Order: sequence, then structure tokens, then C-alpha cells
Amino acid sequence: MAHELWLVKGATMTNITPLIGTLTWRSNKEELGDEVSFDIAFNDTRHFPNNPCHLGDLVILKNGDEITRVILVDENKAGRSPIAYSGFDYAFYLNKSDIVIQFNKVPADQAIRKVLAKFNVPIGNIVSMPTKIDKIFNNEKPSEIIKKIIEIVEQATGKKYLMEMRQGKMYIQKQTDLIIKGTFRLYENGPEHDVTSAISNPSRKRSITNMVNSIIVVGNDDKVVLEKSDTTMMNKYGKLQKVITLDQNEKLSAAQVAQNELKALSRVLEETSIELIGDDNVRAGRLFEIKEPVTGIVGTYLIKDVTHSIAGGIHKMDLNLEAI
Repeated sequence: MAHELWLVKGATMTNITPLIGTLTWRSNKEELGDEVSFDIAFNDTRHFPNNPCHLGDLVILKNGDEITRVILVDENKAGRSPIAYSGFDYAFYLNKSDIVIQFNKVPADQAIRKVLAKFNVPIGNIVSMPTKIDKIFNNEKPSEIIKKIIEIVEQATGKKYLMEMRQGKMYIQKQTDLIIKGTFRLYENGPEHDVTSAISNPSRKRSITNMVNSIIVVGNDDKVVLEKSDTTMMNKYGKLQKVITLDQNEKLSAAQVAQNELKALSRVLEETSIELIGDDNVRAGRLFEIKEPVTGIVGTYLIKDVTHSIAGGIHKMDLNLEAI
């Protein structure tokens, strides 16, 4: 099916796809929420349709099923040129406000639910995260608080989590549950092809600039609790150290936190970029398997960010990936 853009005003839904020129949507694992951008045709001649879009309107992007929904937050008019709009999903409100909130040994998933409830963000599913949160967040953005809670859980457990909005609801689940395989069809109802069979402009960068092979854990009294190192990597690349501060009640898990951090960071970091035929299921934070022998991009990669675009009826996507 073709991609469609629907404008929602109350109980009325209007297909504005015939008025749309360029259409792009993007996601980034460092940002909470999707962004959709499009141009809508404009002309002040008598019989040309009026522009139906206004700031604050809800727009839903579909391709049969819903891909994402956003609130229009930016409008750019320039003479008789097409009007440019951009919108963000409901997580936009978590990025733009500041709150003060305290948690007293509350399981991490319950803490996140409490943050979302303050901004009436609907929840699809949040997996159980029993790690206790005992912390005050003062004058911080809700999105950053959620990220910090997840980081505490990841340090304590060694597990990775992904948060994303789907159909206007928040989902948080284990990263390993979201390995995807992109496909495309050359024509409607035709056979599916793996998107990695048509890779364009592959690029691969390997670096040790962000490597960490030595961890020092200190308490909030600035006293060293322990130091843990990856001696093999340290002897080969030199000492690259990180200091982690834990609260008093977190000190018992210091060894596990240090080990999990070394597991994640004591390695040669790899970043790659590729261009592919588009698949709506490809979103930032999900895992993607690829084999590109020319540059050596082989294995399972984390999608750092992805930009989808549709032009001339062709759906393409640009991905930046990180080896895991």
C-alpha cells in the first residue's frame, strides 16, 4: 500500500496526501519521539484548495497500518512556495517541560509510569524493571529522567532497553526483543526482498576515542568504592578511565555496575552508515542484522538514527548504525 498522511480534527479525518510534496520522518535513539516533516502545496489563486493544516493539529502517517502520529509544532511560509510543516509525537511534551520528582526505593518501571502519568502520556507496555530507584530529580526534563532511570537499570543488570512511541502510546522493552528484518516489494503483491540486498553508499568507521577499559566507582562522599579494569584492552590501547558515582544504598551493586560498564564500553567502537530501500519497521533503537563484505559491515547493529523519505513514489532510508 502507499503511504498516506491523515489530518485529524476532532472526530474528522482528512486524507491530505494529494496536497503533499516531500515527506520525511525520522527517529534517533538519543531523542525521545519521532519527527515527521512535509511540504503542503500552496497557491492563493481562487480555485486552489485552502491549506487545512494549523499548528497544534494531529497528523497520522499510515501505510495500511499506522506508522506514527505527531502534533504539528512548526510552520514555515515563504511567498507562494509550499508550506513546510514539522511535527513530533506526544513525547514532545516530555522534552519541553521541567519537573521535580522524588522516588523512595520504587521499582524502575513504576517510577517511569509515575513520570508519564504527570503528563498524561498513554502507556502501551513497560516491561518489569525491579531495580529500585531512590533518588530526587530536581528541575529536570521528564524525558531525561526516564533516560536516567533506564541507565540505572542497565548499569545494574547489564540489559539494554528501548523506549519508543507507537500509535500515541509509550512502549519500553528489552532491546533484544526488537531485532528486525527489513523487506520491500518491487510491485504491489509481489515477492518480498531483503532490504540489505540493495545497499547503497556503505561507510564504516572504527575508533577507540570513546573506549573505556577502566572503571572507578565512588560513593556520593567521593570515597573510592572499587576499581575494575579490562587489563587486556588496557595493555593494548592504554588506560581509558571512567568514574561512576553511586548513592550509599547502591554501593552493594558497585562490582556488577563496573562489570556491566566494561562489557559495554571496553571495545573498539564502530559506526556505520548505509542507504536502503525503505521499510516502515526500521526505527532507531531497534537491532538490525546486515552483511556488507566490501566495508566489513557484518553482524547485528543498533540503529542509532534513521531518516525515511518518499520522493517520486520511492521509499528510501538512511541509517546510522552502531556495532553491539
